[in-house]
Amino acid sequence: MVMIGAKINYQISPYEIEKRARSMGMEYPEDMKVLIEEEISK
Repeated sequence: MVMIGAKINYQISPYEIEKRARSMGMEYPEDMKVLIEEEISK
């Protein structure tokens, strides 16, 4: 019996990586709202 090794190479574009990461909850700091204490106390 001959065993043939198969190398599987997955190529994912940077867009697809970011799309999957965002669907799992990844957020950039600039995407988050900043609350300023002065505005909260008003």
